[in-house]
Amino acid sequence: MLKTENWRHQATAFLARCRAQMWGRHKERPLEWLFRAGFSVSFAQDHFLGWNFRSMYRNAALWLGPEREDEKYFLPEGLLLPWIQNEILLRLSILDPEGHIHILEGSSTEAITAGEGLRLIITINDGDAFRLMQENEKGTAIMAAPFLFSTRLPDLDAFGRIRLIAPPVPETMQLLENLRKEGRMAEVFHIPEKGLVAGLLCSDLSPADITAMARF
Repeated sequence: MLKTENWRHQATAFLARCRAQMWGRHKERPLEWLFRAGFSVSFAQDHFLGWNFRSMYRNAALWLGPEREDEKYFLPEGLLLPWIQNEILLRLSILDPEGHIHILEGSSTEAITAGEGLRLIITINDGDAFRLMQENEKGTAIMAAPFLFSTRLPDLDAFGRIRLIAPPVPETMQLLENLRKEGRMAEVFHIPEKGLVAGLLCSDLSPADITAMARF
């Protein structure tokens, strides 16, 4: 428990600093990046996003406990994506300028769901999840499961329709088949393995593609 508390204390303070940096004097770069990735300013503010201006290393013991005293804790440059529920920070991911996601060690790696409704979108990437949340319609929940193919999903009985938004790999099709065997109304949207945001940054996807994926 102490290890979790250490991580949450450090992560919360880091997020607060990065939020101040994002909306401070030198905000041109993060705002330009937000625009390119298709995030709106209002969404970024409402969901407590921040920006780490440069990659850095910190003492891992401060984040993960004294047994990690001789190690360094990596904080990459990029957009901070905080999963906060009931005023508790559960996971903190950083979406780097190329669109790659980094889950900070110490974060919860369990599936986390935002929103509620009879429809559920499941993705393996926190960056994809936040980008889809912006397009989300009322009545649709978004679940980010970073280890979707190697861990068991939480109970899905509350959802009538399920959409997987995942790369075209055998594991995706196996999961889809398993959901259908359980009698669930499930479908899949295939996306580039690099993810939605990286696809937007590389012009492999358009904002209209994201909107179509999020609405059903």
